[in-house]
Amino acid sequence: MAVMAGIYGETQPSYIGCVINTYERNGYDDSDFYAVCWDEAAQAVVEIEYDTTRCGSSGYAEIDASTEVLRKAFRYYYNCARAEFDKKWNAIQAKQVKVGDTLNVVRGRKIKPGSQGTCFWIGTRRNFYTYRDETRVGIEIDGEKHFLPIEYVEVIGWEARLIKGKERHRRIRAEAVRNFPYSYRYVFEKAYCRGKYYF
Repeated sequence: MAVMAGIYGETQPSYIGCVINTYERNGYDDSDFYAVCWDEAAQAVVEIEYDTTRCGSSGYAEIDASTEVLRKAFRYYYNCARAEFDKKWNAIQAKQVKVGDTLNVVRGRKIKPGSQGTCFWIGTRRNFYTYRDETRVGIEIDGEKHFLPIEYVEVIGWEARLIKGKERHRRIRAEAVRNFPYSYRYVFEKAYCRGKYYF
């Protein structure tokens, strides 16, 4: 038997053979209990609240995922990690400014947008208008040194830094393993997934 969501008054179990993990979410006064399940219709991993201490209920859940379900769930986590990596994190790491990079000024008033120069310094300075610390870069343009907020510049040729091939696959898989429910994480875990390659 898998999930009996007593909190909703259900009388028949659901997600039989599809429960990957269970956990408790503690609030200030009460606790809620959830089951992490594979939803075949949605082709996704879902969280089902099956019990709570907020009211009288008799729900319960049992981890009983089959090997086939685990494969489907891991593929779901892998696809989510791949989408996040390709749409966000890969570009973020590629666009990170480093000393020695050739930069293009994209905004600002003191330096004309479109001006190009070399980054010679990166640091943090206090902005006395906003009273916040901000990251700034030193850029040398035609022999003159200027200091700008880091969001005013972009790296020229950052596309060449995009992670591809086996390294891309390794990072995506490591993130998928990290997001996989702990109860079955060991099934997919490898040495390189233990913190070194997370993005």
